[in-house]
Amino acid sequence: MIRLVFQIYYIFINVIYKQLYINRNIVFMSQIEENDKKNLISQKFKNICKQVQVNNCIPKKEMISIIDLIDSSNVIDTNKLLSLLYWCNNVTCLPVDRIKLAESLWIILTVCNFKVSVVHYNTLLKLYIENEHNFSIINLLKDMKCKQIYPNEKTYEIYIKYYCMKGNINKALMLLHDMKKLKFSISKSIFDLLMLGYSQSGDIKNVNNILNIMKQYKLNVNNQTYAIIMYTYAKLNNIVKIKEIIKDCNLNKIYFSNKNILKIIYILAENNHIEDIDVIHKYLRKKKIISNNEIKIILKIININYINVAIKTLLKMGLNNEHPQFESILRLILKHIINTKMLIKDIILFCNFTGNKEISKKYFLISLYYSLKKNDNLSFLLLKICEKYCLLRPHYFWPLLVRQANKYSVQGILNILEIMINDFNILPCIDTITDYVLPFIYGEVDYIRKLLMKYKINENIINNSYVLFFLKKRKIAEAARYIRYFKDEYFYKIIASDLRYSAIFKNDVINFLYISCNVVENINSNSTFILTNKSSYTIFVSMDKQLHEFMIDFPSQKIWMTKIIKHSINYDINLKYETVKTICEYLGEYARNDVMSILQNLIK
Repeated sequence: MIRLVFQIYYIFINVIYKQLYINRNIVFMSQIEENDKKNLISQKFKNICKQVQVNNCIPKKEMISIIDLIDSSNVIDTNKLLSLLYWCNNVTCLPVDRIKLAESLWIILTVCNFKVSVVHYNTLLKLYIENEHNFSIINLLKDMKCKQIYPNEKTYEIYIKYYCMKGNINKALMLLHDMKKLKFSISKSIFDLLMLGYSQSGDIKNVNNILNIMKQYKLNVNNQTYAIIMYTYAKLNNIVKIKEIIKDCNLNKIYFSNKNILKIIYILAENNHIEDIDVIHKYLRKKKIISNNEIKIILKIININYINVAIKTLLKMGLNNEHPQFESILRLILKHIINTKMLIKDIILFCNFTGNKEISKKYFLISLYYSLKKNDNLSFLLLKICEKYCLLRPHYFWPLLVRQANKYSVQGILNILEIMINDFNILPCIDTITDYVLPFIYGEVDYIRKLLMKYKINENIINNSYVLFFLKKRKIAEAARYIRYFKDEYFYKIIASDLRYSAIFKNDVINFLYISCNVVENINSNSTFILTNKSSYTIFVSMDKQLHEFMIDFPSQKIWMTKIIKHSINYDINLKYETVKTICEYLGEYARNDVMSILQNLIK
């Protein structure tokens, strides 16, 4: 009895020890993974930091790649995360995408319990404002209060800026009153913001009143202050005053940035005062770097349907096909037009930006790429344009089929196929039917075949597509049954790879051999080409070729090869001497007497 108890105790201790050992190893491995991730994040952070310092911009992919790696506060500290949040405004993408990146980082800050301060909130708010994103000040204040974080002078300044940009001067003044009660200092930038608020309604009287107060208190009046005064005059369409201010400021060595001039152009266009925009264009400077903020104003001009003004403005800023940012800016603008306006005339204008046919072709194709993800009607219009420049293939229509599949619209899928054939003279290929049609149409095989033939789909394409469809789903028996029932030419190059994988997965030698004996050569190298007419004579693919390719694809499936050989005697299969020799070398020790005997009998 004592011995039994001791044995049980010994087993119990052993189990606990092993479990502790396993747990320790798991912890150790997770620490290694965490350290690797930390090092990778650190490296990516340094690269992004360098890009900001050198180019003042970050590729979107770079920011996404580092965000995807952050899953805990152990791999990055809160200050670095704050920097990433701040740098979202330097990412070369649309404003809406910058907001998405920032909000992804904010979710990480919240979920992973990073220490958040008022600085984090201010950075997020600044990003919202600079990208003209609507948000609720009350909700943000409530969120801050829940975390026992209280707004500082900078927070109030950002809130005042938000209200002033919206032209809500009364709410801005209420916040200013709160700042005084809290004994926060009122900086010179607050006066600029109040001027901005009044300028939204063209209230030049109050703008000048604030300017006089600033001079009275000897506050430094700089180019931003005078820029706001010019925005007010732009609202009033007083070009003479704008020119006077620019002239006087230049005499006093106060100069304006392209961003300031672009804002004047935008305000003039917004208020339909476009007759004098050419006068303002001459104040723009050609630069090698066009900033994200400048692009944002160009996008705003496009949004108010002044495409020609936007194009002329970009040309005045020196944007042409030799400009280092030409492609990235045009891509960004085209994506924006497709995401927001979806007007073909605007896309045509921008694609013909340079007047160069080769460049136009490239940007029509880029526009098509963006539209295929977004809108069917726009895609068809762009496909018609692209048809003039290049040979369209069935895969151009795959995103359209996917969108209909996501809607569970069988009729939508059939309509796309009909448009391909009737409007573009493109026959859907085997891959199109296999991957983008058959998985989403339900019913008996006979019904689906008749339905597709009704929509002018080639019967040979339907048959090859069905066999490939079954093999991809590892249903080799169904594929063989289909071939038996629907006699046709089944193309080796199209189904070979999936046939081998399916046969091994199902351990089905008989159906493998049956299908292998009924496949033919096809002229085209892959299934994305369109198969039109059947060949005048049929060339069956030799087993020599098929077995050679099997050995290349599956160098370790020696037992399976012996099964193929043993079952080959039931089929009219002949092999070349060279093939038999190669199989023997491949099999090695598995080339036993019975297998060798069958191989000898298979030699031609």
